[in-house]
This record gives sequence, C-alpha cells and structure tokens, in this order.
Amino acid sequence: MAKFSVDTKLFRELGELLVGRDSTAMVELVKNAYDADARRVRVHGERLNHLDGSIIVEDDGTGMTVEAFEKGFLTIAGRTKTEGDNRSPLFLRRYTGEKGVGRLAAHKLASDLHVTSRRWDGSPFDPDEGLKSNEGVDAHIDWDSIEALETLDDIDGTDAVEVKQTGGARKAGTRLSLQRPRRLWTARDFDAFFRDVATLVPAEALIEPLTKNVVPSQLLFARPVIRDTSSRDPGFRIEYSGDFKERATDVPAVSEAAYFVVEIDCDPHRGSVKIAVEPTKSAMRNPKFAKAEGWRGELAIPKSEDAVQFTARIFEKEGDPWTRAFTGVRVYLEGFRIPPYGDPNDDWLDLDTEYRSRGRGEQTRLRRFSNWQPPEGDEGEGLVIKGNQHYFGAVFLTREGSAKLQMLVNREGFLPGPRWNFVSDVVRWAIGVQVRQRRIASADIVQHRKIDAKHRRAVAVRADEGVAPVAFHARELHQQAVSIVREMKSLTAAGNPRAAAERLDALEQVVAEADQISSGDVSEAVMFRVLASVGLEQAAFVHEILGLGLTAETVAEGLERIAASMPNGPEKKQLRALAADAKELRDRLRRNGIYLSEMTGVEGRKRRSRLKLRDRFDPVSAFYRASAERRDISIVNDIPASLISPPIFPAEAAALFSNLVSNAVKFAGSPGTVRATGRATEDEIIVRVENSGARVDLKSGERWFEPFRSTTTEVDPNLGQGMGLGLTVSRSLMDEYGGAIQFVPPSDGFATAVELRGPRR
Repeated sequence: MAKFSVDTKLFRELGELLVGRDSTAMVELVKNAYDADARRVRVHGERLNHLDGSIIVEDDGTGMTVEAFEKGFLTIAGRTKTEGDNRSPLFLRRYTGEKGVGRLAAHKLASDLHVTSRRWDGSPFDPDEGLKSNEGVDAHIDWDSIEALETLDDIDGTDAVEVKQTGGARKAGTRLSLQRPRRLWTARDFDAFFRDVATLVPAEALIEPLTKNVVPSQLLFARPVIRDTSSRDPGFRIEYSGDFKERATDVPAVSEAAYFVVEIDCDPHRGSVKIAVEPTKSAMRNPKFAKAEGWRGELAIPKSEDAVQFTARIFEKEGDPWTRAFTGVRVYLEGFRIPPYGDPNDDWLDLDTEYRSRGRGEQTRLRRFSNWQPPEGDEGEGLVIKGNQHYFGAVFLTREGSAKLQMLVNREGFLPGPRWNFVSDVVRWAIGVQVRQRRIASADIVQHRKIDAKHRRAVAVRADEGVAPVAFHARELHQQAVSIVREMKSLTAAGNPRAAAERLDALEQVVAEADQISSGDVSEAVMFRVLASVGLEQAAFVHEILGLGLTAETVAEGLERIAASMPNGPEKKQLRALAADAKELRDRLRRNGIYLSEMTGVEGRKRRSRLKLRDRFDPVSAFYRASAERRDISIVNDIPASLISPPIFPAEAAALFSNLVSNAVKFAGSPGTVRATGRATEDEIIVRVENSGARVDLKSGERWFEPFRSTTTEVDPNLGQGMGLGLTVSRSLMDEYGGAIQFVPPSDGFATAVELRGPRR
C-alpha cells in the first residue's frame, strides 16, 4: 500500500524557515521552560569557540515522561500545546510556543542533543523544595546521523535516536545538553547574541512601579500586563552563565534618567485607549523643561475588527542616548521579546526616518485618528523629534488580547496589515503627544530669527503692483539663491572649489531667510509656485543629459570600430559588451532627457491649458516601460481619447501621472499589470490608476499621503528609491484645483486603485 515518506532533510529546511537566528533558537528553548511552569531557567555556554563546545538549558519545570517526550518532542507539528485551553497545568500560563519549534531550535544550535527530564508527580507545589518527581526520560538525538539517512522511516533500528524511561524520587525539571555546535562562535557572534538575549525579557524599569524619584504619582498602572497567567504564578527568571555570562556587560537603562514617560492602556473591550504623558523629576530640574506639563486622555477606539489589546511604557531621554543594547521600543508577547522591533536597524515607528527628515511644521501623525483631540501644537514641534536611540520602552501583548495578529513563519515580527498598523499608529500617536509636550515646555527658550518691520516695509516698497510683498520677497530670495548657485558653478569650473565652498555661507543665509518667511507668511500655493520656478534652472541640466547621450553614442561607435578591427577573442567580446552598455546608456539618457524636458522645461509651465489626458499619460508610461518590462509588468492606457482635463500646467499633469505610475509599477508584482482608465460626469473628470500585486488597506490608506511615508527601500534605475513625497505632492496639486486623490476599491483583477477627481471646468 502506498504511503507518505519524509526526507530527513526536513529538519534543516524547517529550521532555516522557522528559526531565523541563534538568539531566536535560544528564545524558543527558554519559552519551552516557561511553558513547563519553570520558575528558573539557566542558559550556560561552554567552549563555544571550539568543536567540543556545548550549550546547557536547564529548568525546574514540570518535565516530561517518555510518553510526553515522544508525543511532544518527537512528533513533528505536535499538538500537545494546542489541545485543551492552551495553558500550563500548574500556574495556568498561556502557552507561548504552539508549533513545535523547540526541536528545530535545538537542531539549529548543535549537532547532538541529550535530554534529561523528570516529570512532576502532581503533588502540591512547595516554593522551597520545588516540584517532586518519580519518573522521567533520558534521550539522545544525533542530528547528523539522522540526516545521513534517507527518510525518517529509516531511523528505526539505528542509534540516531535513543529514548529510555527513568525512575526514582527526584526533583522535577528538564536539562537540554546541546553538544558539537553547528559553528565556532566568534567574539562578534557572542556580542550579537547577547545583544539580542539581553532584552529577551523586559527590563525591570519597564514593568515595575515607577518610584517617586521618577514621577510624583502613578500614571495609568502600577505594572503593565505582560503575561496571561494566574495570580499564584511566582514569576520566571533567566540566568546566564559560562560563556554567556562573560558577555553580560551592559547595564539596563534606569527610569531616573528619563525626561518623559509615556504609558498606554489600549482595551478594545472597554472601547478606549488611555494615554498618559508625564515629565519626570529629572526634566523638571532642568531649567529648559521647568514648565513642562503632563497630558492625559481617554480616546474612543474607532469601531473596527482591527483593534488590538495592549499596554506600553516608554521613556524618552534628553542629551546622551540610552545604552545601545536597550535603545528603541521593543515588542513583547507573553513577556518574551518579538524581534526585530527595537533592533538597531529597525524603525517600525518611523522615529529615525522622521528625525532625519525633520523640519518645521506640526506632526501630521497626530491627525491619524480624526476623532482624537491632541494638545495644541505649533510649527516648531517637527524640529524637536528624536530618533530611536533616545527612546527606551516596550509594548506588551498577550495571546488573548492579540489573537488577531499573525506572526511571520520565521518568528521574527508580525504579518503587516491593518491590525499591526493599529498597534504602531496608537504607539506613534502617543509618542507624538510626548514630542508636542516637550516642544511646548521649551518653546519659550528657542528663539528663531525674525524679519523686522523695517525690512518688511522696504520689501513692500520694492514690490511690483499686483504682487503681494511677501511673494515678491520670496522671489527676490529665489533670485539671490540662483545667482549664488551660478557663481558657485563658475568658481568650480574655474578650478576654485574653495571659493565656491565659501559662497555656501551666503546661500545658507538666503535659505534661512526663505525658511523664516515660508513658515510664517507664505501660503502653500505661493511657495509651490516659487519652488516650481526653480525648475527653470534645471532645464540646463536636461540639455547636459541630452549632451551626455550624444557622448555615450560616440563612445559606443568608437568601441564598435575598435572591436571590428580586432581578431576574435575574449578582448573583442568584452569590447562589444562595453559598446552595448554604452548604447543602453545612450537610450536611457535620451529617454530621461525628453521626459525631464516635459517635467521641468519652460513649456511645461508656460500656461495652463485643457489637455488630452490620454496623450499626457503616454510619455509617462514610456519613461517607466523599461523598469516595468524587467518585472514582466504591462502598462495599459485605457483613458478615452476624448477625455479632456480642466486648465492645468502640462508639467503638473506629468507629475501626477508619474507619481501614480511609479508607485503602481513598484507594487504590481511579477508578472503584473498597471492600467489607467478615465471617465467624465456632468461635473467631474475622473482618472483611475490600478495595479495588480500588493493591496492597500482602504481603512489606513490616508497614511500614505503623509510626507516621507515611503513603503520601499528598493532602488531602481528609473523608479529610484521612494522618498515618500509622491502622493503628498499629488494631493497638494489636486487640492489647488479643488480636486481630490484617494485610494478606492479596485476593479476586478486588480489589487489597488488610486483615483483622481477634478472639476470639468
């Protein structure tokens, strides 16, 4: 009779898929101890930089019998933790491991595993003596011997897996001895490993009551809810020894060093989010923050299936950042950290992104929840945003409260989507309030340069009739900036870069003055027109690009002639390959030059006119066609030939289509389709750009219109790397014409659709 067989390489392949890194493997073994009602687990490393090294994981939990070992550890995708109510037998802890990943973790770390376990006999728990046992199991698994076999059926009759029952009165618990490490550990491996496991469980400052040395009184809670367990649970402690203890050099951050504390209590069952922001006593002792005030709010959660229950505590620090191993806001599930949130290179809250791009203006994130009312802010708050290194905190999830979240298969992070977005949006909103409170506290000390009244009157006298003085001043500043840039170009061309660099001071002063008036007096429409005029200067660069195209063509022809005169051989082949590259460069420069001529040339902004939208879409699709074809994506123009725009600059039409097509190609998938359609109603012109592939959640679609909200780090020769400004600029253009742009439900066969609506006349 036919039957299934399982290749022994399954362990290695599943391990690589489900256990991303060594620290993740260790976390899974520690979680097994927690699930076994252990009060203590010891993680010991010995000679891990040698072939005979070992890792010992030893706990005082409920242990295993032979039957439990065979059913739980030797059964692939065992159900021992998914049967019943998913809780441990003694302290009723919610199980943290449900996919049988423990054996794969052991396989990842070492080639040989010895298991010694004693099962709790069910007698009453004695806090001093621990759990008692009268039976257990001794087992040995040689992973290399298993993988030398063809299928798992071949294991019977070999010594690759040995299991025997043990007896005698002893203490319950389990000891895993992992011998013959998969690789020799280096100093860098130890540092990286301990950097991960140092925050495996939250630091005390994040879970213990705040003392009166930090804040005068309790904020939202004495202790956040970090685990779903019974009240009689004595707690869980992890100890490191041997090779691992030597690396435990970082001192956890302490709350007394913080300047602000943020606490969040999000409860969908209650229907609200409670947020508290409070300056610490350390902040109040600093004259800069002596007037700092706290803020509290209870905010209604929008009715949605995407709300997730969690608590959080976050500290913000002034001056020096937190200790490197503890910077960032981490995420914990049942008290165990979920990487990569809070890693040095992770920016799940966009704190580093917004810090690098900070500038004047209020935080747009505080408008994320339209029915939430934050404290009043000002235009300077964007300048005081800090990056991850100045935050130290944690978001605490429980299995029950976060049941809607789905973890990635490699155990590193949650599946992106509206539910995870809800968590990040609420946390970032609370941090936004903290940024605002910090700005309010220090705003009276930060003085920005102002343009005095006399200077304003002088500008008004010089202004032409019919031109607002502030707009005239902005134009003057623009002309000064262009003049300085031209002078710098001339100095550089003349071989005098030092003198060119000295002119940067003058340019900086002009830019600073322009920034001052733009933040105070110039409307967005005026500034867009001033900035658009800078495109005139870029026309010269377009000509240079076209000239480079001609140069590339000359180089290609020269290489072809040299190759033709040479005998056959590898050199001739290489020259022809170089000639082909030069021709491709020529074609790309020509195509981009023609496109940029439309975007920045004088004709593109000379006057507004009614445009055939189908004709305006064609050159944009041609510009992106090479990138689309490399991804096996087709771009379809189904805009009716009769569809005419309202009066608009050609460059603005090109910018709108360019932003939408660029995004659509990035996320259309391979193979994929991007399609543009259009129609007219009695009052409106409607154009829709749709793509296959990635789907945008309509409930959170507004977030992508925020400045610097980019969804990709991929760099493409034509598409570039997103800065997160395309949709922001597009919305500003549509607003100026009384139109709108938004994500809408896509047509059948497509995943995402963006729709432009503008007046017909």
